Amino acid sequence: MKPAWKSFGLLSLASLALIAPACGDNGNSDDEIGETAGDDTTSTTAGTDTDTETGTADGTDTSTDADTSTETAETETGTETDTETETDTETGTEIPPCPYDPVDGTPDVGLEVVAEGLSGPTFVIGHPEQPDRLFVTLKSGDIVIVEPGSTSPNPTPFLSLDVNDFSEMGVLAMDFHPDFPDDPRVYVHYSPSGALRTRVSEFSLDPNDPDQADPGSERILYDKPQSQANHNGGQVEFGPDGMLYFSIGDGGEQGDPFDRAQDLSTHYGKIMRVDITPGNGEEYSIPADNPFVDVNGALPEIYAYGLRNVWRFAFDPETGVMYAGDVGQNAYEEIDVIESGGNYGWVPMEGNHCFDQNNCDTSAGPNQPNADGYIAPIYDYGGGQRSVTGGYVYHSCEVPGWDGRYFFADYVLNRLWALTWDGSSVDFHGELANPQNVSSLGGNAWGDVYVAEGNFGFQPPHPPTSRIFRIVPN
Repeated sequence: MKPAWKSFGLLSLASLALIAPACGDNGNSDDEIGETAGDDTTSTTAGTDTDTETGTADGTDTSTDADTSTETAETETGTETDTETETDTETGTEIPPCPYDPVDGTPDVGLEVVAEGLSGPTFVIGHPEQPDRLFVTLKSGDIVIVEPGSTSPNPTPFLSLDVNDFSEMGVLAMDFHPDFPDDPRVYVHYSPSGALRTRVSEFSLDPNDPDQADPGSERILYDKPQSQANHNGGQVEFGPDGMLYFSIGDGGEQGDPFDRAQDLSTHYGKIMRVDITPGNGEEYSIPADNPFVDVNGALPEIYAYGLRNVWRFAFDPETGVMYAGDVGQNAYEEIDVIESGGNYGWVPMEGNHCFDQNNCDTSAGPNQPNADGYIAPIYDYGGGQRSVTGGYVYHSCEVPGWDGRYFFADYVLNRLWALTWDGSSVDFHGELANPQNVSSLGGNAWGDVYVAEGNFGFQPPHPPTSRIFRIVPN
């Protein structure tokens, strides 16, 4: 059955005041999940898809104010009686067919409320076999389920964890085992209570209740100390290769004074890649093709480095391209295409620009190494006081004209954008909507893209005022 979700129409774009620094350090950061910033209204605004092209990550803010059209919010209702299923060719999972009527062209972007009354959502993902059954991680320690046809979470959490949720800590993200539900395990990136730590753990479903994970089944795969409560990274996701990837930030000190993001002997400022099969005395094993397995002194788990704080990354399920939003410090936010062994330049680079120096090479094209071997982003934007939230690639049947677009946002600026990467250049599609304090984007097996409003600050409690939207044609 197709759920009766609320739909918010397009409103005129409003100017946004930058009232909080986006990229602070030493525990005072609002990178992604710090201070609430921008207009505090709850309306959702969107504009015209401008299809502005750019071929280089030149640091210019190319977002374009769109047309000022206003439409009345309306409620969409309907039923879906088709019970056929189709198979995800990558995982073998049986999923219902995409339920939407295709819309021609490249329409304006709307945001449809699919969940509300949430307390600090940090991530959202659809169930592998029921794409519109949403699993939402909450900063305070719970993972909740929002059933199709409802906008309220189930009263009993899927999983409750004891966490430290100060600053940028808490339950940060989750993913399902690639063979879920046949293999009924889930993986969670979170901050356990007590001392500052990053943990990635596996949990199994309760054998007596498929709507519950068993907290007693926890198998800790990765648990390492953090130096600050910010820049802990936060994403965990299986790649198309079946390996588990997760991100860890640079540790939070301003300017990365110990150069940890460039240090291959530490986990700070990295994306890690492991095989979840135990081995060599650990709860995971090292893939033989990891890029630094034969480098003396390097952590063999490292997949990519030179990153400040990748709060969100995601694989394009059709192309396998890995996109990451790396939060900048003083001036530039960036979108990177992550490759095995890649060095993305932090620090001395911030985006495709010099950070606090004038002798770096800024001539590299998008996703190309400069003279020092630092890979340039495919897109960056400047101005400071901002905090990029990396996104997801759209593949829904609803708007074929959006297929392959990477949607991403800014937590502080309250803006949603999209770009298309063809492997050599970027087509930037402009500013599309204005959801408030976007803590995450997410996806499902139909190729939908979701947008989560964070609406939380450094300290609990987190008010139950946040919403999750589905990106829809307007």
